Amino acid sequence: MLMFFGLVTAGVIGTFEETLEEIVILAAFIPLIMDSAGNTGTQSLAVMVRSLATGSFERKGLVHTIKREFGTGIMLGIICAIVLMAVIPFLYEDGLILAFVVGISLFFTLSIATIIGAVVPVIITKLKLDPAIASGPFITTVNDILGLLIYFSIATALIDYLPT
Repeated sequence: MLMFFGLVTAGVIGTFEETLEEIVILAAFIPLIMDSAGNTGTQSLAVMVRSLATGSFERKGLVHTIKREFGTGIMLGIICAIVLMAVIPFLYEDGLILAFVVGISLFFTLSIATIIGAVVPVIITKLKLDPAIASGPFITTVNDILGLLIYFSIATALIDYLPT
């Protein structure tokens, strides 16, 4: 199943081939987007699996947990976006719009990744599967796909302003 999702990830990148051909530097940030999404989603997964195991999820509920994880994703996203928007212009000539694209993409990716990381273990538990075993690779791959879609969609929308 993960191999199939890997092909979907490759397909997402292929869908934005023209954007990548025109703005090659975008490829340099693919690992940053994918790794950050996967790591953040996996961390939310760990928090949720622990919450399910200790019973605190039952006391607080899904809405509370999603709000907390989403808040964490927003805070991480803001911090990472600010750092990237400060650093990238110094590393790349005419990098201000590039910094915006990478920063805002990471903000949205991290925010969504935390929600996915919190919700998927609950769904897997409802299916009577062990969320600790079944969730990690699935969440990482789904977050990779969504992160790339967000990144390349924003980059494609702003392609006329990006340095070539």
